[in-house]
Amino acid sequence: MDKEIFGYLGAVFLTITLLPQLYLSFKTKKIDDLSYGFIGLQILTCIFFLVYGVLLNAVPLMLANSIVLFQLCLLFGLKIKYTT
Repeated sequence: MDKEIFGYLGAVFLTITLLPQLYLSFKTKKIDDLSYGFIGLQILTCIFFLVYGVLLNAVPLMLANSIVLFQLCLLFGLKIKYTT
């Protein structure tokens, strides 16, 4: 069995983890319960894992963390827009 399948499966599940939160935040326009600290740490984590994936030339890591970084930037934008 190709060991990269686990990387791609992990990438798929990682990228879908934020979709429910993004949908709910966009739909309800309520995002007060998410802290800037959480979003900031998640963005920083994605950046480091993205760099790590580039250094290892690991496509699943690069792909997943690029997508999650984009999702987190959207969430950060929604946090700025909808925080009262």
